[in-house]
Formats: sequence, C-alpha cells, structure tokens
Amino acid sequence: MAEKEAPAHVEGVRKGEEMIDEEGREPGRAHAGYDDTPAGRPHGTSDTRDDTGVDPQEPVTGTNPKG
Repeated sequence: MAEKEAPAHVEGVRKGEEMIDEEGREPGRAHAGYDDTPAGRPHGTSDTRDDTGVDPQEPVTGTNPKG
C-alpha cells in the first residue's frame, strides 16, 4: 500500500517568503536580482558574517582588555 505524500507546506508554519516580508533579510545577505533562466529564480550575495556565522569586528588594539 502506497503512503500518502506529506504536504509541501504545513498549515500554521510561516513560509520563508513571509518571514522576509515581515522581518526583512538576515544580516549579511542581499538580493542581487533574478537568474536569466526560464524559472527566473532569485539570487543574492553574502558577506563574511553570513559565510562564517560570526559577526566580524575590528581587532582589539592596545593592552589585553581582560588584562
């Protein structure tokens, strides 16, 4: 007997597109347009924060702050 396929979207859970519309894009990500393909999928860029998951900061100068 074949199993039923799960729905593509579970009712009550926000979709990614809805989250971007309500909260804006994640820090470190930017929209760069749409692909030149028949599907026209969106694409974007990311900076070091998005690539590493770490918020880059200026290096500590002078004495050790914990010193």
